[in-house]
Amino acid sequence: MIFHKIEEFLLLFLVPVFFFLWYLFRRYISSVKKHEWEGSRKLREAQSQLQDYMADLDNLITMLVSIHEFGTAATGIISKDELAQSIVNSVCRLLKTDAVSLMFNSRETNELVVIASVGVNHDIVSSAKIKLGEGIAGRVAQTGKPIFVENIDTDIRFQKHTSLSHPSKSFISVPLRIKERITGVISVSSSQPDKKFEERDMRLLTVFADQAAITLENIELYSNLQNFYLEMVQTLARAIDSKDSYTHDHSDRAKHFARLIATKLGLPEIMIRHIEYAALMHDIGKIGINDNILNKAGRLTDEEREIIKKHPAIGNRILAPVAFLAPVAPMVLYHQEWFNGQGYPEGLAGEEIPLGARIVAVIDAYDAMTTDRPYRKALSVDIAVSELKKGSGTQFDPKIVYIFLEILIEENKDKEGKKQDL
Repeated sequence: MIFHKIEEFLLLFLVPVFFFLWYLFRRYISSVKKHEWEGSRKLREAQSQLQDYMADLDNLITMLVSIHEFGTAATGIISKDELAQSIVNSVCRLLKTDAVSLMFNSRETNELVVIASVGVNHDIVSSAKIKLGEGIAGRVAQTGKPIFVENIDTDIRFQKHTSLSHPSKSFISVPLRIKERITGVISVSSSQPDKKFEERDMRLLTVFADQAAITLENIELYSNLQNFYLEMVQTLARAIDSKDSYTHDHSDRAKHFARLIATKLGLPEIMIRHIEYAALMHDIGKIGINDNILNKAGRLTDEEREIIKKHPAIGNRILAPVAFLAPVAPMVLYHQEWFNGQGYPEGLAGEEIPLGARIVAVIDAYDAMTTDRPYRKALSVDIAVSELKKGSGTQFDPKIVYIFLEILIEENKDKEGKKQDL
């Protein structure tokens, strides 16, 4: 009986205890799960933030690499048009898009005109003119503030051209700024309907545009400086021509042919410019030659001939100390060398002779033959061409002779065509 009561008491006592322990265990399990869920949530948030940071870092690296690549590519560019095209190509790579335009603010009309583009209709490029304050690009040019449009269909600021389609609804336009002056606008869209730009794309493009604007400004300053140099060189060259009455306009003709030959050879613009300078100034050393020798009607004596031969070295001494003409000096020094090594002053042969000097040699010889000299009348073009062919491979570089004769043929055809038009 006693044992039975004890069993009942234990049963009554243990059941609540069991349920209490079970409740505590469930609370513990729930707490653990809650902590696990909270930890998992925080981990997901941390992972999401990390992905955002990684994306920002990736964008930053992409931007820095793009700016570096652009800066490296722009180093050898001296043409404003070429640099403008390099800018739009770099923007395409930076934002992974295929529709970019670069517009400049024309100082004459105070309108934006397209100077370089990718993925934009040619008719639009040639005809589009936007007044300041009109459309997205006009507003950017007027205010100097970038604009990001999420949907061009619903944004009243966007000015559509009737013949230009915009598959993508996103659009970015940022200013090209030099200090407080807005010089142009870069606009970006895409041919992909699902392409969406973001605010950070606008920030990336703004940073890139600032760098591009500085580079464009430097190119313009460089171009102005080069034009000043060219005018100065042309003035000196004409002074040389006036010293020798039989070589009037010789330097201008030489410059004309020098650019044509160098362009056909596919040379970079900076080298073409140097060869132009060499063609203009190859006879500058004649400043140091007595007028009586230069204008002598009869045959030169051996002594006089040796004095004339000094003019390339005199020209070199004049040009070499001038920094911007230093690359031109060797072309002037060696323009009397022969391709077979029989020329002067050092008897260089073949490609030992600077390319610019080989070009000037052909031009100089042709012009000398086809103009009046103190000792003879001008030779006909046919005779001069025949002499160049005879000297090809001995006095002259055969490749330069071939290209020069091609140019003469082309110019003769142009002249004949103009005569027929008249």
